[in-house]
Amino acid sequence: MGLFRLAARRDLRRSDTGQVLVIFALSITVLFGAAGLAFDIGRFYSERRFLQNAADAAVLAAANALIRGETVAEADAEARDILTRNFMSSPSGVTPALPPVTPVYAAGHPGEPDYLMNGILINGPDIRVAIQNTLGYTFGRVVGLDQNTIGGQARVSSNGSALPIAVRHYINAPGVAGGGASPCDGNLHAFQDLISTADTACKDSVSFTSNRTVPSAGMNFDPSNPNNDPAHHGPIIQLVGQGADASNTSSFRGFVTLDIRDFSAGTSGNATSNIFYNGVTPGVGANTLADVEAGWIAKGYPGPAFPAVTTPPDPNDQVGILDGNKSGIIITGIDNRFAPGDEVLAAVYSGTVMTIPDFALTVGSTQSINPGQNRDGQVTMSATKNQSFAGTVTPTVLGNWTDPTPYGTTLSPITFTPTPATPPTTITWATFNATALAPVGIYTIWIRGWSPSPYLTTHYYPVAINIGGVTRDFTNTGSGMILATPSTGGTATGSFTISTSNNGSQAFAPTGSPSTITLSLEGPPDIDPLMHGVLPVGLGATSLTPTSFPLSKGQTQTINVSVNAGSLAPGEYPLTIRATGTNSDGQPVTRMIPIVLDVATGSSATQYVDIMGFAIFRITDINSNSVDGYAISGVYADMNDPALRRGQVARLVPWN
Repeated sequence: MGLFRLAARRDLRRSDTGQVLVIFALSITVLFGAAGLAFDIGRFYSERRFLQNAADAAVLAAANALIRGETVAEADAEARDILTRNFMSSPSGVTPALPPVTPVYAAGHPGEPDYLMNGILINGPDIRVAIQNTLGYTFGRVVGLDQNTIGGQARVSSNGSALPIAVRHYINAPGVAGGGASPCDGNLHAFQDLISTADTACKDSVSFTSNRTVPSAGMNFDPSNPNNDPAHHGPIIQLVGQGADASNTSSFRGFVTLDIRDFSAGTSGNATSNIFYNGVTPGVGANTLADVEAGWIAKGYPGPAFPAVTTPPDPNDQVGILDGNKSGIIITGIDNRFAPGDEVLAAVYSGTVMTIPDFALTVGSTQSINPGQNRDGQVTMSATKNQSFAGTVTPTVLGNWTDPTPYGTTLSPITFTPTPATPPTTITWATFNATALAPVGIYTIWIRGWSPSPYLTTHYYPVAINIGGVTRDFTNTGSGMILATPSTGGTATGSFTISTSNNGSQAFAPTGSPSTITLSLEGPPDIDPLMHGVLPVGLGATSLTPTSFPLSKGQTQTINVSVNAGSLAPGEYPLTIRATGTNSDGQPVTRMIPIVLDVATGSSATQYVDIMGFAIFRITDINSNSVDGYAISGVYADMNDPALRRGQVARLVPWN
């Protein structure tokens, strides 16, 4: 009996040992299978990261190809080239196939971009790349798994990324139908449409455009000869900084505040409708505001983006401006990011700064007439207004003070029609004629615009009258300059330049035989003859350095201005700088440069520009005073228009 029990216990131990071996064998199989699956899953994740990076690179390459001006087919080829190069380094060792020419979509969703599985889609600014690779399982085969399809998807949207600058559309508007001869000579005293080709920019007027050509990129940028393709690109101009003067003598030089918009309200000079963005508040100081706006150049403006502009402009198209004295910081920001040859997107405005509620008269800075000529009804000027302005404008003309001016004698008094005028409208010079004895030369008159409501407003605009076709002339960058002192009794300083053409027939004097320009600081125009050109009582010491200088072909002279406020009370005081001389042909040339002395006043949020649209500009030069360039596109209402791709920025966005 005992022997039987011992044998039974031995058989039981043998049975237990067999069960353990079976369980161990099964467990080790599961463990090896799990480890194999983990290995395969790691491979798949690595491949997915690889495919995602390849898709990102390809979609950005396609977007940037379009931004460079290439076609959709070329952008597609660029994406495939990037994929081909990236696919050579697949971590799985299995080279993916390029996406098919005909895109593949998820079942039941043909043609729906969100369901793209394999292919390249380019729909305007929206670009998608979806790629796939099929990998076999290694250890997963042990548990019956064969292969897995891995994918990567990337999407880019190209959007307008405008700089905080607004570029003039016109200078010396409105121009004359039938005026100008192509190719244009770049005369800055004549009408110019700056968003037309350089060869046609002087043709006709704001209203008549058929003889002007929309600019395009044309030849590649040549730093040694920036003006190498005037048949295709626009005239070289100052985009921002000295020389980018508004037409109505505002101190604005192109630097806008993207974060202050809507100037539609306000009937007593208060911009109660202003909308502020990105932390900007109504009380922000001018220096702080300039820092904020210039900072968007490096970081990119976060929005909100401008909606497509309307005609006439609505409050969404109105953007605040900064004084020209703040231009230095924006020039530095552009210099830090861009170089000559780079292309940028910028807003475009008419060339006239608006104030709420206010009006503006826009007239060419120079008008021409010959001795004995009658030009009655041949010159026009535009009267524009803010939406809050509901009054009429009466234009009149004053002769210049102290000049031996022909105005009122051999140059007949100028009259206008209609008068009074209700903006927006066109005002015609009803009488504009000269006798045969009118002296050849360039003389200044002042156009006065007066409105009694909604409150009494008067503006003066200097206009040079070129009698006898004088060609030897000079230009300046000082018109509208504001000299500001934060306290009463302080001294305000500023600078501007006077230059003459590098064209031998238009230069004030030829090389080697300069003629002298003389400067003086005088008062503002006034309808009262006793106050016409008289400096304000209480003004302190003033200086212009230099007060005279020689000027010849291609030369530029910087003039430093210093004005002490003396005992003047806080406020804004208009002043005038007279620049006069006799050119090498013996003809007198006098130009009056209006400036403003700002004594202890706060910053104003009542001035703005109406955005007309957006255009692409190619930078030709960046210096301490300005950023220069020319247009290579027309003006488009929507900054995201495909025609403006060269100035847009490609950004990765979510797939759905």
